[in-house]
Amino acid sequence: MNLPEAIDLINSFSQTDRISVAADGAVISDALEREKAITFPAELKVYIDSVCPENSLAFEGVGYPVDIISKADISWKMPGFNVNAVTGQKISSWNEAWFLIANEGGEPIIVKLNEQGSSSVVYSALQGEGPWDFCPIADSIGQFLFCAAAVEHALNFPGVVEPLDEDFNLACEAAQWLFPLIKKHAEPYYDEWLSVFENYLDII
Repeated sequence: MNLPEAIDLINSFSQTDRISVAADGAVISDALEREKAITFPAELKVYIDSVCPENSLAFEGVGYPVDIISKADISWKMPGFNVNAVTGQKISSWNEAWFLIANEGGEPIIVKLNEQGSSSVVYSALQGEGPWDFCPIADSIGQFLFCAAAVEHALNFPGVVEPLDEDFNLACEAAQWLFPLIKKHAEPYYDEWLSVFENYLDII
């Protein structure tokens, strides 16, 4: 799923138009590339210049929101991840090929700069006592944005007052919309996005 396809899908159910393709977006990826003398993967470059939001953007989730790094803040300096947020000292456990595009509850969401395909696999990670352990959550940045937006829409589904019950079952109407949609457009990552809902295997 490329970025234009993802944005079209998001706009088919979201009326907020928070994610769009800028016709004359500022080309800031070139400066970032020159700073490290590297070439960004194709999708990441387009995302930074044309889709990355100008201001902070958060997609509602179960627990923590998915916070998208804004165009103003996207950079090689990633406080709390590759540099200490207080001292500015470099954090050695962070790989320089990991580029932060979002976070969820303080956990990083990245693309890997050494993966130079036409689309960029998106990864998320939890950090325990050891190093970061990243797992893929989408085949592309477009698919990642789509999944995050779809979960948010389900949690604010039209006509549904209580989207979750006390056992974390998603309301039936929202589930009947969300679960088949993710199955259709992001089947390999169905569990990654939906296992937070107790009934995620009931409607597919």
